[in-house]
Amino acid sequence: MKRILPFLILAAAVPGFYAPAARNGFVWDDTALILRDPLIRSWRLIPEGFQHFLFTDATASDFYRPIQRLSYTLEYAAVGFQPAMYHGVSIVCHLVAAIALLLFANELLRAFDVDERLRRNVSSIAVIVWAIHPIHTGAVAYISGRADSLAAMFGFAGVYLGLRSMRAAGGRLWIFLGAAALSLLLSALGKEAGLIFLAVLVVIPFVQRNWKISLRAAIAVLAVLVVYASLRLPAEHTPTPSRQPIPLLVRPILFSRAIAEYTGLIFFPLDLHMDRDVATHPFGFSNASMGAAAWRELQTLAGIVLLAGFVYWLLRERKRDRAIFLCLLLTALSYLPVSGMFPLNATIAEHWLYFPSAFFLLALALAAVRFFEARSERYLSSLALSVLALWTIFLGVRTVVRTDDWKDQRTFLERTITNGGDSARMLINLGGLELKEGRLDEAKRHLEAALQKEPEQPLAVLNLAAVAVEQSDFKVAHDLLARAVQMPLVKARAYELMAVLENRETGQSNLMRMRLASRTGPPNWSIEKRYVKLLDELGGTEAAIAEVKHCLATQWYRAETWQMLSELLEKASRGREAAEASAQARRYDVWLGDDKGSAVSTR
Repeated sequence: MKRILPFLILAAAVPGFYAPAARNGFVWDDTALILRDPLIRSWRLIPEGFQHFLFTDATASDFYRPIQRLSYTLEYAAVGFQPAMYHGVSIVCHLVAAIALLLFANELLRAFDVDERLRRNVSSIAVIVWAIHPIHTGAVAYISGRADSLAAMFGFAGVYLGLRSMRAAGGRLWIFLGAAALSLLLSALGKEAGLIFLAVLVVIPFVQRNWKISLRAAIAVLAVLVVYASLRLPAEHTPTPSRQPIPLLVRPILFSRAIAEYTGLIFFPLDLHMDRDVATHPFGFSNASMGAAAWRELQTLAGIVLLAGFVYWLLRERKRDRAIFLCLLLTALSYLPVSGMFPLNATIAEHWLYFPSAFFLLALALAAVRFFEARSERYLSSLALSVLALWTIFLGVRTVVRTDDWKDQRTFLERTITNGGDSARMLINLGGLELKEGRLDEAKRHLEAALQKEPEQPLAVLNLAAVAVEQSDFKVAHDLLARAVQMPLVKARAYELMAVLENRETGQSNLMRMRLASRTGPPNWSIEKRYVKLLDELGGTEAAIAEVKHCLATQWYRAETWQMLSELLEKASRGREAAEASAQARRYDVWLGDDKGSAVSTR
């Protein structure tokens, strides 16, 4: 019973604390990864899903995560666009990741001859705290954050199987090692950060100085890397817009601040929000600006002190306790890629702690249990258990409250901005939501605030132009669109909005302007769709049919395009071809033609 008790606690705690997330909707990137991704609409498109990076119908990304897309494909086949199912699967993935971590932690401590009772207590404490910690809500309560759980689920399972192979012989050794390699491959295909587990598999026997096992692990890792590269490199990928690199001399400063920020989030996760930042953003010489800058400098000093303390602890345990030493080493290894020393799409993010926090909490739990067991004072142990219990309760309650932040798009954006995540990106998203709902003055206010933070932010300029068009402020709209067409990220959409603006001013439809928009930059189905509809409205149905067929020559997997082709062919009295196109649409969207209604999204 003692052996299965931790698993039972996890099975109750994870669904219990994350259950409120099941009532949430689709927010932020969910609209791109689920509502607009044509590659999740049919099981027939699973192989094609491995041939594309994420965000097929949105801003280009560097995210090659076909296992994440595969999970959405299975859910879409089951329930279409009902978010409760997606949230439920995310909770289950986090639970399985916690179970895999528990198995790995037990096996890791066994490899360093930690007695059964101690390793059971240590692994249980660490994993239960990790499983309910609110910093992971971004990976659990937010559907698009599932990549972390998927990578952890397969990653921890992979290193557990790798450790099992170290005490196996004969055929069982190679079965365990092969299963470990497969799990680690799936981890990397779930999220790029899953590649960290490859290093973990090699580091563990290396620290043990078991060179024979290290060689086997290295061979398995090399095989995984070869397969991963053979899948990733040929995949269709639109390069992301170039970012201004963070100067090398600034990176150590951000590195130090991130350590202080993350330490606070682990031990007292009260202030939680998306789009965190540890950069200094001066806004004049006001007291508020100078106070914010001073706080960042104090955070830099705190980070240096914490880093020095961590390094001292690491070196101290190198000879005293190699199990703690290894857990700290794995913490550093998994943290380094997200530490701020390397350019990423942000300086800090809560969900980036998903892997490092697991190793750190394991080291902390092992050190704490050994510290109190080495002392005979019962009151110290009782006090420590009381503090741990109160802290755990606080973490669980904070998790329950935090899951509500993803209730819907407005709640998510407004709470993020209110709690400190008032980045230009968040303000643009909120401005876009206000624009969509017709609150033009509010939209303008948020977009202008975004431009104050980033004066040349392309999406802010474009959306402000859209607001001006809706307000019939044509002069401002022309000026803003003249800026927007000089920005590669929004150039195509700027041409499209110019066509809308011209129609508002003159009542005429500029077909050539829409054609220019459809031919600018990488393929954009939302623009192409409007161009095709305009062709048809202006009497060019045959031209519209030819245009749709041109799109299908490269994007044959898009059910919505086949559906549009069917409608155009039907209008042109080409019934047999229309039926064939409609059948193709149903092949690529399992919900088309279903009694429950089509799930094809035009959002």
